[in-house]
Amino acid sequence: MDFRLIVASFLLWLSPAHSLTLEQFDQLNSATFQYPSKALNNIHLIEKNIKGHANPRVLQLRLNALKCETYLQLGENAAAINLARLNEAKAKQLQVDEARPYFLNCMAQAYVNFGNYQRALPLIHSSISLSRSLEQPQALINGLWLRSQLDADVLRNNTAIEDLRLALDLYPLVASQTRQWLLTPIAYLKISMAKQLLEEGEQQEAFTYLNKALKHPDSEGKVALSLLIDAANLAQLNQQPKLRDDYIQQARSKLAELGTPTELAIAYKEIAFIDFASGKYSSAEQLLHLSLNTFKKQSNTREMMSALRLLGQVKLAQGQQDLGLEKLEQAIAIAKEQKRYTDLKLSYAILAEYFAAKKNFELAYEYQLKQFQAAENNTSFVQNIWLSHLKSDLSRQQQVSSEQLTNNAAIMPSQLIPSPFIPILFILFSLIIFIAWYHRQTPNKHATNKEPAPIKPNATGKQRLEDMLAISKHANYQLSLLVLNPSEIQASDMPIMIEQLKTKLREQDLLFLQSEQQLLIMLPHTSESGAVNVIKQLSETVALWQNDSKVNIGLACMQQFDNLQSMIKRANVSQLRRAKPISSSHESSN
Repeated sequence: MDFRLIVASFLLWLSPAHSLTLEQFDQLNSATFQYPSKALNNIHLIEKNIKGHANPRVLQLRLNALKCETYLQLGENAAAINLARLNEAKAKQLQVDEARPYFLNCMAQAYVNFGNYQRALPLIHSSISLSRSLEQPQALINGLWLRSQLDADVLRNNTAIEDLRLALDLYPLVASQTRQWLLTPIAYLKISMAKQLLEEGEQQEAFTYLNKALKHPDSEGKVALSLLIDAANLAQLNQQPKLRDDYIQQARSKLAELGTPTELAIAYKEIAFIDFASGKYSSAEQLLHLSLNTFKKQSNTREMMSALRLLGQVKLAQGQQDLGLEKLEQAIAIAKEQKRYTDLKLSYAILAEYFAAKKNFELAYEYQLKQFQAAENNTSFVQNIWLSHLKSDLSRQQQVSSEQLTNNAAIMPSQLIPSPFIPILFILFSLIIFIAWYHRQTPNKHATNKEPAPIKPNATGKQRLEDMLAISKHANYQLSLLVLNPSEIQASDMPIMIEQLKTKLREQDLLFLQSEQQLLIMLPHTSESGAVNVIKQLSETVALWQNDSKVNIGLACMQQFDNLQSMIKRANVSQLRRAKPISSSHESSN
């Protein structure tokens, strides 16, 4: 890979137009994630010879998108924010709007690395929205992957899986994108999917994604190291010590390919976690001390907090209680200062488990309460940021619409209208006034109220669902959709079963039989947990009409960019996912 990078750089430097061919750009994109230090040097080399390019400003934006990602990979988050903010404004000024979501994603990732979700989440929201409207699948994939990581942090596994599936589905569209900018390696998406699926108990599918990620051509350099460490973690969770040791040995062999102390320190910390989990406390302690030295020099509080928490666990496992508690308290102090509720939750969980094992149940209970409070704060904190941004975005859209109407009202002053057109305009206005007067005098059979009902009474079942979805999105209400495929229920029994289901639903809930094979139930003002409770109630009724008691009802919770078809698709995926573990367990029991 090093030789290919040198050759690619030489060809780019020699190119008379200093342009990037598709193959050369792909190599530079891959190098940004695999060998960021070398990629940054190559970008600087291209920038020195950029003047001969046909469109140097656009090429500079493309290079800066790659440079921003290299800063993230090298741990230079402040530099990434400054570069992204400057170039997002420049793209807007040059009217190259397609570049903007890439810089928004870069800013968002940097803020996530700082633990500043309050700034990161609105940027992700804006990036995904822009990517959709500008038809930029690369930026949309990057944004969805980033959002899936945040969803996983607050244990919203279903939403994280849906974002990852959508991102993977979008990958074929990248080839048709006119101009290439920046694309997250598909191997990272596959390993993220493997993690989520393993947490959902779908081991076979999880390891299928894992193997595909490890065998992908992008799995080189830092990408390979990251994948191998994740693979070792998954093997540890799946109680496969031999496979874990094999993966971690391969990961250690990749350490020499890292280019900066920050990258090396983060890798040491991640390997130390696996050493700790496998009982190799001395090795874990040694690696953590090396990591902490680097993090302290760089004032990297986020990584320092994580390393201190792990070192505290190592000390407790070695029987050094005072030192272990001291390290954990240091991690907790940083987490409180930075308002890192996820890290607080993890630290309190360690202490609760430790004191419970020591039979000190009073202290264990106290820390468990703190753990639950931190988890609740984390979830509400993230949700409040999303809601406040959605409300401000809706308010801004309404303000823009109002301004456009005001501007249109005074768009043509009289002196700008050519005199020959004045008689024509006079005739048109007279005709409009006559038509308005005629309609006032004639009774209108189709008159409606000034404020029509949000859902038309005579609308079809599907239209009522779409109306309800539009209302919920506009008002920022929660909304859930259930999908049931009643293939095992006889057609003659369907009307009776539907009437029974209606008795368990609220008056405002909507039920629509889209076809004989699909029943849709829309639940306004209903969160994911509330929808799960409804599924339990409905399953009892549906089971009575099926040949066996297994009932699989799909669930999708509304996201701001949803339409009815996307919700149905995600609910179908959810239904298939729910069916797999049940069927497998049923086979094993037989």
